[in-house]
Amino acid sequence: MRDQDAIKARQSGIALPRCAGRSLPTGWRGLMRSLPLMLVCIVGIPASGGASAAAPEPGRIEVGQGEPASLTFWNREIAILRADIGGISPSDRVRRIQGKIADVLANNPGENAEAIRSTFANLAGFWVQIDGHPVLGLVPEDADTMTGETFDEQVRRAVDLLQEALDARREQRSLPLILEGVALATAATLILAVLLWGVIELQGRAMRRLPPRASFSVTPASIESPSTEPASIKPALRKPAPIKVAGLDLQPVLTGLEHVAIKATGLGLAAILVYFWLTFIFGRFPFTRPWGEGLAEFMLDLLATFADGALQALPGFFTVLVIFVLTRIIVRAVDGFFRTVERGAMSVSWLEADTAKATRRLTVTLIWVFAVTVAYPYIPGSDSQAFKGISVLVGLMVSLGSAGLINQVMSGLVIAYSRALKVGELVAVGNTLGTVSEVGMLSTKVITPKRETVTVPNAVLVGSPITNYSRLADERGAVVGTKVTIGYDTPWRQVHAMLTLAAERTSLVRKDPAPFVLQRTLADFYPEYELIVHIDRPEQRFFALSELHGHIQDVFNEYGVQIMSPNFEAQPEQKVWVPKDDWFAAPAAPEARAALREP
Repeated sequence: MRDQDAIKARQSGIALPRCAGRSLPTGWRGLMRSLPLMLVCIVGIPASGGASAAAPEPGRIEVGQGEPASLTFWNREIAILRADIGGISPSDRVRRIQGKIADVLANNPGENAEAIRSTFANLAGFWVQIDGHPVLGLVPEDADTMTGETFDEQVRRAVDLLQEALDARREQRSLPLILEGVALATAATLILAVLLWGVIELQGRAMRRLPPRASFSVTPASIESPSTEPASIKPALRKPAPIKVAGLDLQPVLTGLEHVAIKATGLGLAAILVYFWLTFIFGRFPFTRPWGEGLAEFMLDLLATFADGALQALPGFFTVLVIFVLTRIIVRAVDGFFRTVERGAMSVSWLEADTAKATRRLTVTLIWVFAVTVAYPYIPGSDSQAFKGISVLVGLMVSLGSAGLINQVMSGLVIAYSRALKVGELVAVGNTLGTVSEVGMLSTKVITPKRETVTVPNAVLVGSPITNYSRLADERGAVVGTKVTIGYDTPWRQVHAMLTLAAERTSLVRKDPAPFVLQRTLADFYPEYELIVHIDRPEQRFFALSELHGHIQDVFNEYGVQIMSPNFEAQPEQKVWVPKDDWFAAPAAPEARAALREP
């Protein structure tokens, strides 16, 4: 009777395999009693784990979708289980299946993996067997519908992966194969060591060819050292030639960048060599072969991504290159035009030579800003989140720091186009008196007579009166004036004559135009006289005034006339003057001269 029930079950398409060496009961009553055991064989877990998960209807097993779980064996992924069978989750199925595989391989060589189609109750799927022992049951709900593969194809792929893992497990036990892997790994390690040594040596040579960051210039003969090594054979440290852009020396910055670039290149090459070494080493042994294949696949995917990105970026890069070349041509033409006007080789009605430099800088800057604005959308990656973040950061920095910068730049334009001063002119700005050495977009540099460089921000220049002593200097020279106060008891004609005589004695004062005297004010205690003279160059002003003041004192002392400066609170009984016999009182020598000559 039981044999007849088994025949009927087989005719109904229900396979009754042996599960872990145990025979399934026959007959329909026995079949119902063996339902938990059949479920165990299909989902791949022990009967004790799912005996209580009976379907609401006799003979029907509920199947649903659970959280996917990956089934791995021998460091390889075999399949991803997605079906929740009879309330048993995919992760539980994976854990039980791995135990089942371990039990089967403990008593069997594990040489063959195959899949057998089978149905039971409402379940239809495949048995995956190892050496005839079922270890894994797969149902259509385990299939990934997003791959485009059929359920049968995915089952076949799982069997192939399991067979590959079994083959790797068998190879791992082969002593010749292990010895071969060890030999190849040793050779690869030696080659890696040699290559790393070469990278370090090349990096060291490149670093030695660069100037040190804190370099100084010495000559072999000037080296003093307590060592016994002759100074003549010691290498001399030479400071590299400066690279100036907009008045800034970029040589230290470029040297630092070269040091960083060489170190980064060396580290990058070392990392690449180690990466390939790991890929090769992992590929020599069956168990770690998936790791090596994963590293190789990652590198290939990375290179493919870079290549694909480069190909996609070629049109945009070509557009940016064309914009850059055209902009460069336009800038060179504009720069040449303004430089010609600046040198005076060409004159145009709407542009002065003095303002050509500022106009050139402003025009070139605007052209480049326009070119960058046009080229920005074509820059590879300009639509990425990184570029957007950089744009926001740059915008924030400009917003926070542009107020003072724009103020200085606009003040520089005002100074340039107002032509208030230019390089080489003698000017006075506030308490600063000196010769203009540089007029920049942000500041102006003035060199004082004491050889001090004073940097005046352009905004300060715009807000301060500027006295220019060189602007009106012509073939008659520059005008210099000095003031004295003499008492009312001295005839003004005598004062005029004495001041004129002092001017005639001054070597730096021109005879033509002739010096002259002006009476500026009639104060309470004395008139104020101003002597006006001409000198050849405005730069001689300081020395000319010093010599002129000395001769004024000498002439007034010769004629016994008292100079009233500084103010008197009361008039002394005797005149305040120095007799001629006392002019060279000690420690002054008779041949000494009070006048200062220009160096």
